[in-house]
Amino acid sequence: MSLVHLWRRIHLGRSWDRIEAAILVACVLIALLGVPLAAAAGSEAYATMMARSALETASRHSTTAFLLEDAPPARIGVDGTPSAETAQVAARWALPDGGFQEAAVSVDLGASAGDAVTVWLDESGAVVEPPVMPLDAASTGIGVGVGVWLSGVTLLVAGYLLARHLLNRARWAAWDREWERFGQDSRS
Repeated sequence: MSLVHLWRRIHLGRSWDRIEAAILVACVLIALLGVPLAAAAGSEAYATMMARSALETASRHSTTAFLLEDAPPARIGVDGTPSAETAQVAARWALPDGGFQEAAVSVDLGASAGDAVTVWLDESGAVVEPPVMPLDAASTGIGVGVGVWLSGVTLLVAGYLLARHLLNRARWAAWDREWERFGQDSRS
């Protein structure tokens, strides 16, 4: 027995109910078909971030710098945890040729003069952000994939709820017409 034949044999459901059920089934199928598309978007984001990671890792290197001054004091949150804020503080590090270089580097609040910090430098010796790590690329890929799928599901749910609202209005109008017809039949 085919599903269409079984679907038509349901006599208890009105046509509006069958339309609503068909819309719901279509939304679920579209949501399931959206999983591979979301996975492809997440995979593309992961690949892009991994390429960026490889490029940045090849063109940047780390060195140990020592702070020349104190950073502003750390702020403690209401829940007792220290703030994750950073400040720019002067630091000095040794160069491969035996010289020294000084520049402002980003450190956590509360760091003291003389503390050792890791500084990332580009090929010209300028201070840069650390390279993108593979874990960052993986979390970006997962976030993009899940975000794309949840966005699609949100649109599907909104569409289903709109369709259900319109079908309910049609059901109520049909119900009102039936009551009018019943009232006219009972008077005659």
